Amino acid sequence: MQRKQAQTNDLPLKKTIGNQAEKLAKLFLENENLTFIENNFLCQFGEIDLIFTDSNSIIFVEVRYRSSKSRGSAAESITLSKQRKVSKSAQYWLKKQQLELSPIRFDAILFDGEVSINNLNWIKAIF
Repeated sequence: MQRKQAQTNDLPLKKTIGNQAEKLAKLFLENENLTFIENNFLCQFGEIDLIFTDSNSIIFVEVRYRSSKSRGSAAESITLSKQRKVSKSAQYWLKKQQLELSPIRFDAILFDGEVSINNLNWIKAIF
């Protein structure tokens, strides 16, 4: 019973840290001259954290945070299953926007240890 209580209390903290990571990722990418389109796109296939565009592509961005590497790094948390969900969600978004023929890219903004600009790792075309 005590363990469940601790996990329940941790949920708002995890959500807050996740929101901070997404906000920092958004600001960082805007400063890299990407144009923001949408955040937290949710559909039956999954969620896309951030959607941007540049002069060449629509960019679907997965934001990942890991407080420690005990369960793997932020990059390692982007499993094949997660890649499939993001990819299917992106295809759905493209169809909904009538942009199916647009060039696309999947990027990741990763935070290991803490959410800070000095700890941000941007991987383009991660999958």
